Amino acid sequence: MPEPELSPEERDMRTVFCMQLSARIRVRDLEEFFSSVGKVRDVRLITDNKTRRSKGIAYIEFRDVESVTLALGLNGQKLLGVPIIVQPTQAEKNRAAAASTTLQKGNTGPMRLYVGSLHFNITEDMMKGIFEPFGKIDHIQLIMDPETGRSKGYGFITFHDAEDAKKALEQLNGFELAGRAMKVGHVTDRSDMIQGPSFLDSDELDRTGIDLGATGRLQLMAKLAEGTGFEIPAAAANALNLNPLGGLPGQQPPAPPITTQCFMLSNMFDPTSETNPSWDVDIRDDVIDECNKHGGVLHIYVDKASPQGNVYVKCASISSAVASVNSLHGRWFAGKVITAAYVPLINYHSLFPDALTATALLMPSSSRQ
Repeated sequence: MPEPELSPEERDMRTVFCMQLSARIRVRDLEEFFSSVGKVRDVRLITDNKTRRSKGIAYIEFRDVESVTLALGLNGQKLLGVPIIVQPTQAEKNRAAAASTTLQKGNTGPMRLYVGSLHFNITEDMMKGIFEPFGKIDHIQLIMDPETGRSKGYGFITFHDAEDAKKALEQLNGFELAGRAMKVGHVTDRSDMIQGPSFLDSDELDRTGIDLGATGRLQLMAKLAEGTGFEIPAAAANALNLNPLGGLPGQQPPAPPITTQCFMLSNMFDPTSETNPSWDVDIRDDVIDECNKHGGVLHIYVDKASPQGNVYVKCASISSAVASVNSLHGRWFAGKVITAAYVPLINYHSLFPDALTATALLMPSSSRQ
């Protein structure tokens, strides 16, 4: 029996957006990878019009809406050796904004976009790594404060082809980068002002003084890794050649390769409601106590500024990390359900260089002992 015809909105609800894909990726690779969470209806691998090579981005459409949530859980997992980015497609909510502009379908030639709500640590090279997969970029301008020399949190990108710019706007408006939802909009040639509702959200831009934080740095590292063509820092690349401890005596059989020694716990706390001056130490001790039941912890970081309540952990072995994740994921803690997600070792060591050489198991603070 033929499948029922779906509206564009219904198809968007069944679709996820992927970035940071290997240059060697094939449609079949994506279909096999995502079939583990549901029936794949369609794979759209975006390729260069001239070379036909993958641009490192794709859309995966599932037969069932329920598969989308499971697919999002694959974010950060490796496909052909590269940890991929999986996010909900922004197309549905951005289609209306795109349709309200004066630009007509089929326009050719350069097009300039406004990009706002950027963290001040974002550079022009980083912006290029995010936007270039959608098409050739003629110019990138990040607006700087002449007094401080720091970014003002917004800039402009000119695509060589208007259709590429539209694709980037459709997908990247609302795309989370370094803990913030980017604002992407059209720019008029005469005034450089944004059409439609104001994208200059002063509340967000005024917050640029905050620390990027471990969570933001991890998100940024993931989006700038191999699939986008952005060069991984040498220190991070060197970590790939290191054997993390080589395991410990009596170690359990290795876990599946999709796992790592490192993971991130979310919903561990709410930074806006914590009143105890040493609340972060209490969180640290709670996690160490639990992980010590499964092999112990080499490194831990409580990201106190994280709105998601994130805690980063590196265990003594992959097996102990798997056991800890299985124990903590889904547990009810402080009125919320804990979620656990593995962090690629290369990204963890880039965030926390001291974790690379950590060999001693951590114990709770003296107040617990």
